[in-house]
Amino acid sequence: MRDGKYVVLAVFVLIIGAAVGIQQFVYRGGGDGIAPPPLAAASTGSPLRPVDVGQFRGFSLQLQSAHPRHPYEQYIREIADTGANTVCLVIAAYQENGKSTSIFVDKRRVPSDERLKKLVAHAHGLGLRVVLMPIVLLENPEAGEWRGAIAPRNWDDWWEDYYNYVLPYAELAEEAKVEMFVVGSELVTTERDYPDRWRTLIAKIRKVYGGYLSYSANWDHYTPVTWWKDVDVIGMTTYYDLTGGKEVTLPRLEAKWRDIRKTILAWQKTIGRPILFTEVGWPNQVTCAQYPWDYTRSTDKTDPAAQAICFDAFLRTWISEPAVAGFLVWEWRNYPEQKTGPDDPSYIPCGKPCLDVIRRHFQAPGSKARLPIAPPAAATAPTTAPTTAPSSPE
Repeated sequence: MRDGKYVVLAVFVLIIGAAVGIQQFVYRGGGDGIAPPPLAAASTGSPLRPVDVGQFRGFSLQLQSAHPRHPYEQYIREIADTGANTVCLVIAAYQENGKSTSIFVDKRRVPSDERLKKLVAHAHGLGLRVVLMPIVLLENPEAGEWRGAIAPRNWDDWWEDYYNYVLPYAELAEEAKVEMFVVGSELVTTERDYPDRWRTLIAKIRKVYGGYLSYSANWDHYTPVTWWKDVDVIGMTTYYDLTGGKEVTLPRLEAKWRDIRKTILAWQKTIGRPILFTEVGWPNQVTCAQYPWDYTRSTDKTDPAAQAICFDAFLRTWISEPAVAGFLVWEWRNYPEQKTGPDDPSYIPCGKPCLDVIRRHFQAPGSKARLPIAPPAAATAPTTAPTTAPSSPE
């Protein structure tokens, strides 16, 4: 089956390459498929300069349906109405479990390319910047598995599929003028052992996409990444234990975030890249401050006040920090009849006190992050992100 897939894919890429004049991949001899290109040399990164770019302040929207009438436009408008200036569109490919070598896009669960480009245009028309983030999900994970703990039986095959998954979306991001493209998310087991694979992928993306690049590292695994200077923005999640099981209070959480902030900024100075918090979220549960990553822990015990305090403490700590390029709240509602409000135990802020907290902080004056001078790209590359002001709340 795999050889058959390679033959079909190779023929398709040859046709497309001839049509647009771009050689995306290097072909192995004997017609047995597409291999990742030669490994790129380490990069010292692009120089930084102050640019008139306010922070990216927005929400992530998972795109999990290909139905042409799925109301994504409504959800994007709702995000704009909060006063946010950014929407992060999250698309997913799947692998069977952590040992699988094949990554596939389920066309039933992702919008078509044309629909995706129209959604980007819709967001731009509402004054929003757009971040596009492809992620990998496990279709049938075994015990303890998630994308951060994958161990494919054949890493070469896995990387081959990952390149084939991500690169077309980078091309789409350029066509749609997406402001930032996230090259990967929380793929912990790949970060330390395969830096050259990441550098090669990033170099390939640079050839077809001219916007800013980031990678989303897990909150406890950002320091082992040795290739931060190959992207423009450090991405990291926020799922720290803030209480150790103690009572959730604003002073306690602010004190904890001050300690975390000191550690992160000391490290960030050694990298010289601004930080984008790519998943800012706490589930509406009594355990949210201690186990923010575990949205299944106490689904029968909601605590919207604790969730609001978590957002307030975080944003008080970081909103005015010049080293921060922005915040992406995880996540906005994404399908009809989805439960929201104070009794909903999920991350979704809709109808909960935390949304008022987020809106208030997002309307505060924005810091001007030091972003890299955009590197040369095959396509026309913007040297700064747009300066669209946040939309006014209703």
